[in-house]
Amino acid sequence: MEHSTASKMQTRSLFKMGNLLRWLKPRRLSGLVEAPTRFFVLLFLTLLLLVIFSGVYQRSNKAYIDNPNEQVIPASSFIKAFPEIKKTAAFVDLGLYLDSVYDLDMSKLTFKARGWLWYNWSKTPLVEGKFDPGQMGSFNFNYLDQSNPVQQTSSKVNIIDIDETGKPRYWNETAFDVKLSAPSINLSKYPFDRQRLSILVTGPVHETEDLMYRIQQFRLPPNLFNVSGYRLDGISYDDQVRIYTSNFEDSSEVSFKDGSADTQSQAAFNIFISRNALTALLENVLPITVVSFLAVSVVGLGLNYREVKITSPPAAILSLIFLQNTFGQNLPRVSYVTCMDLMFLIAYVVCILAFTDALLSCLFSDTGQYRGIYGKLAYVSLALSPLIIKFWLSIPA
Repeated sequence: MEHSTASKMQTRSLFKMGNLLRWLKPRRLSGLVEAPTRFFVLLFLTLLLLVIFSGVYQRSNKAYIDNPNEQVIPASSFIKAFPEIKKTAAFVDLGLYLDSVYDLDMSKLTFKARGWLWYNWSKTPLVEGKFDPGQMGSFNFNYLDQSNPVQQTSSKVNIIDIDETGKPRYWNETAFDVKLSAPSINLSKYPFDRQRLSILVTGPVHETEDLMYRIQQFRLPPNLFNVSGYRLDGISYDDQVRIYTSNFEDSSEVSFKDGSADTQSQAAFNIFISRNALTALLENVLPITVVSFLAVSVVGLGLNYREVKITSPPAAILSLIFLQNTFGQNLPRVSYVTCMDLMFLIAYVVCILAFTDALLSCLFSDTGQYRGIYGKLAYVSLALSPLIIKFWLSIPA
């Protein structure tokens, strides 16, 4: 009798221990899996928020060190500060006709332009106080390669005309076909970016006290704009003065205000371009959206399709890596986050959330502890992505 009672008590103890072990096993497994999973998910979400807010801060709170090695101001402001320039400098009128703008290379920040620069003047500028008419017709553009520019004067003989005051006025033109640098390109909103391509014209030897440019005309027929992937939005021009805060002789401090800094007249011809929104959507946004949708589409599948739920998000991540490498080949390395980078980051977050949902739903299918929260977050992230991108594009560049 005592033996039978002891056996029953032992059986009950083993039954309770088995229940306890079965209860502890999923709890322990849950702790081992959910802790690192939560960490990586929170890491990706935090990274997404940091990217968004860093872009906002970077573009709204620009700060520069106080080192103005070169400044550009409007010519009108310079003449207002130094009105005597009107008497000492020779004013040369410029006009630019572009026959073609082509071969924009975003990876190298260059473009090519071909056309004619015409110029006329009545007072020949001096060179270091000496009369040197041979210097007329020589111009510096913002060449990428200064050693091999294609620039030639169309006529060695200046055309002479008589103005209304009876004074002689000279005219000539220069043909050019050059590769130019485009340092003003900003890709923070790529592939929905708007760019400014500038053709900068300066004299090789003359300073402002001897020569000032005045732009009279700028022409670029729309049918001669041949930059693939972009459309022509408009053109403009500016008379400018470049200020070099150095006298190129010693280390003494120089200033624009007291006239000790070297200055040079500059003519800026600006071309404004933008990418077609439909083209950007089809070529860049659509592939990322399709891959993200395929990753999140397996969230609602039942456990009978567990293999599909587990393998689809990693396959989507590999596709995103391939797309990112392909898109990045045509862009330069920049120090800031672009809109394209933000779209890829959102896609990665969606894929990670979808994979986390599949993993936890398979591991805890028998316990009912997982409520599908990461799958819901994947849906929300994908649904909110257009608003995030729109907010990013609304930030001034």
